[in-house]
Amino acid sequence: MVHELKCTGDNTVEFISSFFYSGNFIPHGHCYLWKLELVWLHILTDSLIALSYFSIPLTLIYFVRKRQDVPFKSLFILFGAFIISCGTTHIMGVWTLWHPDYWLSGTIKAVTAIVSFYTALTLIPLVPQALALPSPAQLEAANNALQNEIIERKRVERELREYKENLEQLVEQRTAELAKTNELLQQEVTQRQQSQEKMALLVKELESTNKELNDFAYIVSHDLKAPLRGISSLSEWLLADYADKFDHEGKELINLLIFRVHKIHNLIDAILEYSRVGRIKEESRRVNLNDVVTEVIELLQPIENIQIEIANQLPVIKFEKTRIEQVFQNLLSNAIKFIDKPQGKITIACTEKNGYWLISITDNGPGIEKQHFERIFKIFQKLTDHKNPNSTGIGLAIVKKIIEMYGGEVWVESELGVGTTFFFTLKE
Repeated sequence: MVHELKCTGDNTVEFISSFFYSGNFIPHGHCYLWKLELVWLHILTDSLIALSYFSIPLTLIYFVRKRQDVPFKSLFILFGAFIISCGTTHIMGVWTLWHPDYWLSGTIKAVTAIVSFYTALTLIPLVPQALALPSPAQLEAANNALQNEIIERKRVERELREYKENLEQLVEQRTAELAKTNELLQQEVTQRQQSQEKMALLVKELESTNKELNDFAYIVSHDLKAPLRGISSLSEWLLADYADKFDHEGKELINLLIFRVHKIHNLIDAILEYSRVGRIKEESRRVNLNDVVTEVIELLQPIENIQIEIANQLPVIKFEKTRIEQVFQNLLSNAIKFIDKPQGKITIACTEKNGYWLISITDNGPGIEKQHFERIFKIFQKLTDHKNPNSTGIGLAIVKKIIEMYGGEVWVESELGVGTTFFFTLKE
């Protein structure tokens, strides 16, 4: 066993000795015939190449150490080993000019070949990844874009700071304005409370006044009409019991007295009716104007030579039935009273206009002068007494008061000798 180990050790030593042993080889310088110029050419070129090869890995190592973010670091290591191996082969080229250690030179070349081949094999699959890396132009464009974004972000940040400062000032200003507005609102609330208290007091006073007016109306109706009825009755008794003792003129005076009493009676009724408009209300409900007009015509009973025509279908509206009956009764009775032609004609028409119903009542009476268009709607204003001495001059005033109370308008258009048209509007 000892002999075998000894033999093995001797063989190893012999191999190493033969590995560095030149044997019968001759150095390269001999091949160059030791021509001085050629020998120095190879010395200088191989030395310069080796120096360059050794400096490149150092530069790569320095670069990699400074740039920790560089990709493919393992490839840099392989390139460094490959380049050092190549540089060593050139050192061996200088060495073998004098020393024919070709086994050693070949071994170094073999190592260089293995490292070169492995580096090439490693480089091939990394090429697509390297190609995927952005180019310098792309990196420059990205860098420019990033710089622009940074500039824009700084601008936005500056504007945001300015906006924040302005916003703070605006908040302070708005806070002051809100405080002032709140103070004004408090004052307004106080004023409204005071106004509401005053309004409540006024409503109470109004209710009291309305009650007094109702009481007054009752007193007027009862206390004034009673003497009038007495005068009328006494006059009629005188005319009946002492008819043979009165001459023609005396009888006319008694009849005139009775007529005046009736006129005062009608005037009191008209005044009471006018005062009730707006004070005494009934419940508003759906009213068919066609039925209202028919009932009013039947109540008025116009004479045969007067024709009343409804030109088109009248609407159904929400209104106080008694009040709308008063409107048509006053307008139609006026038209009937003042028609002066053998054949009288009254036309009732209706159109829809801007959310309102426009209703017209046209007659072929004598007409009204334009200067009296406003006057006829005022209380106690009559154009003539000879046509209808029983007229009180309140009918059109009642019409105007009712229509305006419901948000409408009333007016007249007329032409002398042709006729008159009264218009009024009602909400749909």
